[in-house]
Amino acid sequence: MGKRLGILGAVIAVVALVVGAVSPALGSPSHGSASASSGHAGKQQTIRVLAVFTEFDANIDLGAPGLSLGDEVVFSGNLLRHGEQVGRVGVVCTFVSTANADRVEAQCPTTSILPGGQITTQGTIVNRSLNFTLPITGGSGQFQGAGGQVVSRDVSTPTQPQVELTFHLKF
Repeated sequence: MGKRLGILGAVIAVVALVVGAVSPALGSPSHGSASASSGHAGKQQTIRVLAVFTEFDANIDLGAPGLSLGDEVVFSGNLLRHGEQVGRVGVVCTFVSTANADRVEAQCPTTSILPGGQITTQGTIVNRSLNFTLPITGGSGQFQGAGGQVVSRDVSTPTQPQVELTFHLKF
């Protein structure tokens, strides 16, 4: 159960990662700011949001009994900016390495649905850490062509799993 909870935390972090992508659609002050003065560089945007997880199932046991390859953790939650909900996020993590109890890995694609479009991320979360950096894989609408990375920082309370995301978008 401890390993499963650790991955649950990692999944939460992934969800938070997606949350960071959501904020730009909601009028971030830095939205659309130019990057370097080289003229070849695209736009860059940095956004900070809070992901608060409201629904999750950490016990989808699809493989052998107990923690095993193919088991899943599913999360969803609200994306907040200045205490106001600005979007939703969904994550499905599939365990891809469970043989080493000291390094359990889950592959976690995420989608954030926002008024201006969707943002996707994908990466591997290791063990229980909600502190990680993952790549942005794309987007739709005003996020079309998005890349970059999101940095997650665990700010959970004793009763509420949540992460602060600093989302570094590149277009």
